[in-house]
Amino acid sequence: MRNKTIKFLTVVALATCVLSARAQDSVATVPEGMITFNIPQDVTTYLSFPLTSNLTYTGVVSGVTSTTITVADSPAPWNAGALATASAPYFVKFLTGSEVGRIMLVTANTANSLTLDVTDHSLQTVYLTASGFSVAEGDTFEIFAGDTLTSIFGNNTAQNPLLLQGSANIFTADTVSIYCPALMHWQVYFFNPSNGCWQTHSSSVNANNTIIYPYGALAITRRSGGNTSLVMTGRVSEVSPLIKTIGNNIAIYGSTGYGADMTLSQLQLGSNWSKGTSAMTADTVSVWNQLLNRFDIYYQTLDSTWRKSTDSTTDQSSLVVSAGNAISILQRANVTGEASFFSTPMPYSLE
Repeated sequence: MRNKTIKFLTVVALATCVLSARAQDSVATVPEGMITFNIPQDVTTYLSFPLTSNLTYTGVVSGVTSTTITVADSPAPWNAGALATASAPYFVKFLTGSEVGRIMLVTANTANSLTLDVTDHSLQTVYLTASGFSVAEGDTFEIFAGDTLTSIFGNNTAQNPLLLQGSANIFTADTVSIYCPALMHWQVYFFNPSNGCWQTHSSSVNANNTIIYPYGALAITRRSGGNTSLVMTGRVSEVSPLIKTIGNNIAIYGSTGYGADMTLSQLQLGSNWSKGTSAMTADTVSVWNQLLNRFDIYYQTLDSTWRKSTDSTTDQSSLVVSAGNAISILQRANVTGEASFFSTPMPYSLE
């Protein structure tokens, strides 16, 4: 069902990507890529998954309400409820229209309609019928399978082996932390072999079906077993993904949305992005620095060049944000509706 495979290797590699497209590059079809992440022992590595599974369906919107879309196919090639099971999440991405690039979890479905999470897994709701930012009949979209803790990191069975070190204690197990915009904090998970499932430090409830959202951020802490690597394959985005924020000086964590390296100068975030004279007044992008194990903060000046929060004179516009690197975006304005989304041009073109 998914075209994403992830496995751990016993070698050490820096994050790399087979898709090295830059601005002005073009490819004839939507390509697949591969990213290798270095996971060293005794540190926490922040990363993101900018590649998604292959699409399972493309269609045309024939009707829309505040939270649902109806598809033109009747019946569509799925059964009622098939796209909203806990162990197998699915997502809708709009490919045309006002909400092009918006990606939402399917929370329920009938034979020809889809109910979508219009909170975008955040604290803020933006309905499909929002004024000036609404889905319309004739808009096209795709459906693709999502991932969970188990689908990526295993569940310690012969069919799906565990890819991290488990333990009955969160302080000795490898951990996976997933940033949850709806809760505005990182949730930490580990695999407990005694219970046979993933869980949090505060609960023994089975967390195997915890969703890892497309283009979201996560952190892996490797406690034992030596340095290792994480290899991810998948499909690059064919449209510019919308990045959802809630503003109000609240940071969100995710990715650039692209399975290709980008410079800060290529992050052209549009009219909703606030430039300024310092990182204290402007919107900011924080980029995970793997060598120093920290997030470095950058802001855009009024002349559109980029500066580091600790160095207001050096132009950082050529700084490369590696494919799969975790980033954080902080928007200072209190925003709603369309203003809650950022989009940056693709660093490659499709023909």
